[in-house]
Amino acid sequence: MEHDRLTGLSGSVRVGWSGRFALGETHLLDRESSNNSRDSKSSEDLESLVSLAHSLRSAENSHSWHKMLQATLLSGHNDDAVALEQREKLLNEKIPSIARITERFITRLGEKSEILPVARVKRPARRAFDRLAAHTEDWEGRTLTGPVPRRALAVTRYEEANLYENRMVVELVHPILSSALLARIRKLRRLVADLADLNPTQHVGTYLRTQRLYSFWGADVLKASETQVHGERTLAVLENLAAWTQALRGSTLSALLSGRVTGQRSLRQTNVINNDLHYRSAGEVWSAFQRPEIAAESSEDRRNRLVERHQIFDLYVLGLFVRALKSLGYQPEFDVLPRLGGTVELSGVWGKLSLSRALDGVLTLESQGVSTRFVPLVDMVAADDDNSFIAQRWRELSKEINGATVIVYLGSASAIKALADCEVAAMMSSAMDDSLSVGLHLTGIPVSPLEITSLERIARAVGLAVHIPVLAKYPPILNLEDSRMPTRLIEALDSSRIAEGALSPLFHSEGNSLALRRPLTASERQNLATSVRSLSEAARGSGWQRDYGVEIPQIQGSFDRATIFLNAVLICPTCSYQARANDVKREHDIFTVKCLRCKTRWGHERCGNCQNRIPFIEPAEELLNPEIKGPGWVERIFGQDALASPCWSRTEANRYICPACKECPLQGNIPASTCGRCWDQDQLT
Repeated sequence: MEHDRLTGLSGSVRVGWSGRFALGETHLLDRESSNNSRDSKSSEDLESLVSLAHSLRSAENSHSWHKMLQATLLSGHNDDAVALEQREKLLNEKIPSIARITERFITRLGEKSEILPVARVKRPARRAFDRLAAHTEDWEGRTLTGPVPRRALAVTRYEEANLYENRMVVELVHPILSSALLARIRKLRRLVADLADLNPTQHVGTYLRTQRLYSFWGADVLKASETQVHGERTLAVLENLAAWTQALRGSTLSALLSGRVTGQRSLRQTNVINNDLHYRSAGEVWSAFQRPEIAAESSEDRRNRLVERHQIFDLYVLGLFVRALKSLGYQPEFDVLPRLGGTVELSGVWGKLSLSRALDGVLTLESQGVSTRFVPLVDMVAADDDNSFIAQRWRELSKEINGATVIVYLGSASAIKALADCEVAAMMSSAMDDSLSVGLHLTGIPVSPLEITSLERIARAVGLAVHIPVLAKYPPILNLEDSRMPTRLIEALDSSRIAEGALSPLFHSEGNSLALRRPLTASERQNLATSVRSLSEAARGSGWQRDYGVEIPQIQGSFDRATIFLNAVLICPTCSYQARANDVKREHDIFTVKCLRCKTRWGHERCGNCQNRIPFIEPAEELLNPEIKGPGWVERIFGQDALASPCWSRTEANRYICPACKECPLQGNIPASTCGRCWDQDQLT
């Protein structure tokens, strides 16, 4: 089963349930097939995703938006998950016995035949005389009674360590224990690092972002600190066990057997394992850590497994979307989820928007007529993909986009941020394209049930899709109900004395259109009514107004619609506080507002390079933790509250990267080494 998830892209880019891309003429599929199918590989992210399947399915079957808000989207962020498992406690207790066996192991006497000097022969082999008669080179000399042997075939005895019990111990040390411990440590490190973001002494983001993380996690700061400490203690024990296990790989027994294993997935009970204290301990650990039998998988079973994997990830991404929209102040008109192929209308502080869910799971947000597509890809990045392969895969995909598209993929954010290619890392770590290349680019968001910050990354992507079209619409153009306002009416309104002289200009002219910059005062509304009334009276005469008898009565409605929009954008996107008209600074087609309650600033700034408007939301004036830099730093500091990205150098506040020309106000004025974004370009120049 295969379908095109990236509708609107070239036909050379297809994503099927198998999770593979056929990227033009590249050899990515050859690379994948040589490393086994990506579909057969697992990771802690996939395992955590599977654990959410029941909750997500239940929420989907209810068709309730509220039920999806309550669905479990985190895995492992509790005391049970960060505590030592029962088998790890057993290993911690029994590992001294395993270590003892690797140096003091049982053996059995073995026999072998070999050619030895006569002086060393203690027991001739059964065919020693036959061989001596046939090999004259082994004679010392000859006598009348026969040859005098110089060498002879002898039987020697030795201690044989290649026993099932010893192979069991060697296999237990590696790969069973080493792989199990490393996987658990890797997962626990991510959980502890994620919990550290909730610790008031360690978190690096704004207060608002931290409070949202607490709300998503469902506990308070004290519980977060306790869980983190608990996890750190467990991690210390596991790291000690992993180091001990690693040291045992160089033991005498491991060297003797050279990686020989049992070839079995379940323990076979023997007299030694049952009766020897230390071997019994090793057997108990084996039974606790033994790998399950792998049943043969039919093509139909494999297909169903992969379809289920993709569908659960689609639901997980939908769950994050529902949480993000709620956090941004949007809710549906009715308590329903968008069905496959359906659309749900939502309303919020800055107006209305729609969320569509395609049959293939792709989500589309539409705000002010601007659509942004979100494509869930569960296996965009595999756990063992190297940096060059990820970068090549992403670049080939980026060539095909023709609209605003965000890839939401399963993976670790820290692994992506560590990519050697800074530009690719920037595009794959954040919903805002902070790359240096001008033009439309694909962006990506790594998400995982193991990372609380996944919600903040999704929420910023949703915020960009919702807020930027609203800010781009300012100032709203005065249009009639179904058409543009005629030029003669525009000229009449522009020349009329509607605006109060002491206030800022009421209109902004753009070509053949007229835009409203601010809401009308009471006296201006009276002036407008008088002007419309005069035009209506003139329409009954023989002047040019007669040709616009239908349009003139619609003028008041155009002002009403524009005023509703202007009042909406004066609502703080962070705390929903309604700003007053005199709290707004306006200049031509840009405006800025500062919330009196939470101090958030929003609006536009003018790019000094290309003069385009930069829409921004600024939740904090001061520089927070300027040592946090690199791809994805904006989400880590501001989360959903930021639109345009500040300069990566983190040296001055309120300096934003222009999304049109990609110029930074500080570019060329600061050392390149302080800005990970501009470093490569400055090195080349």
